Amino acid sequence: MSQSADDYFASPSEDPLRICCYGSSSSLTPLEYLTQAETLGRTLARRGHICVNGAGSSGCMAAMNDGASAEGGRIVGVIHEMFVVDGSDWVSKEGGAHSAFHEGKREILVAGGNDLQERKRLLVEGADALIVLPGGPGTWDELWEMCCARNLGFTDIPIVCVSVAGYYEPFRLMLDRAYRDKLVRNKPESLLHFEPNSLEAVKWIEDAVRQKKNQKATENKAATSKARKAAYRRADSALTVDRPNAEHRRSIFSLFSSPSRTWKGGILIEEGAAWTWYAEVGRIALALAVGTSVGVAISTRSTSLRS
Repeated sequence: MSQSADDYFASPSEDPLRICCYGSSSSLTPLEYLTQAETLGRTLARRGHICVNGAGSSGCMAAMNDGASAEGGRIVGVIHEMFVVDGSDWVSKEGGAHSAFHEGKREILVAGGNDLQERKRLLVEGADALIVLPGGPGTWDELWEMCCARNLGFTDIPIVCVSVAGYYEPFRLMLDRAYRDKLVRNKPESLLHFEPNSLEAVKWIEDAVRQKKNQKATENKAATSKARKAAYRRADSALTVDRPNAEHRRSIFSLFSSPSRTWKGGILIEEGAAWTWYAEVGRIALALAVGTSVGVAISTRSTSLRS
């Protein structure tokens, strides 16, 4: 993509996202990484996305917050309580917070606990996607934990690494090797995606989230249709109809009339005794017997009258 951050995504997105971002917090971070981090912050702000990060005052985190703040973007910082002195110093100008958190559209979330697990959870809680800038072991730890969660199905948010100057190429090769050696069951591209710069990363994230939502909408529509069909079948199962062309008379002949039929699960079944040939024979035999009896009775009556 040849466009610069100044003309890329000039208008806000119709579907603002909450995007978690990982990256370095080192003051020695190379300039090319810082440039991409600032571009990412500006682009997220211009598109109206919420930028969630570790609130660092150095490295990629600082550069990204500089960019987002300059564009008036909304920023959410997540820190551990160990960095808060007396509960008030950290977000002040004299504290360790990035200047973006001194004023403007900012929010600070403070995690507790004796490790970083709660902080990690707060970073990705409610996130629609994850963008990973170049970083050190802390960034790698967060990235691989989310990759593992995606591999195991604990999350389905899209993850993209901004592989500036091929920074994350070794990670891509590692995943490919693990897949070839059957150490990873899911295809590498279903776990992590890689883009060469921040603009491409944001574009990919927006497309991936859109596709994900469309897929879920299709699945929900199919599930609704299936539920309706099931409801129709349940309604059918309560419907009982008489056998076509058969009339139930309140007479002795009804003993041999055909059984009723019932719709269950959309299938017409016979209720009671099976419809068999001897039912028909029995009905005919009874009719003959009754007819004969009536005839004998009439004949006897006639004889008596003559005599």
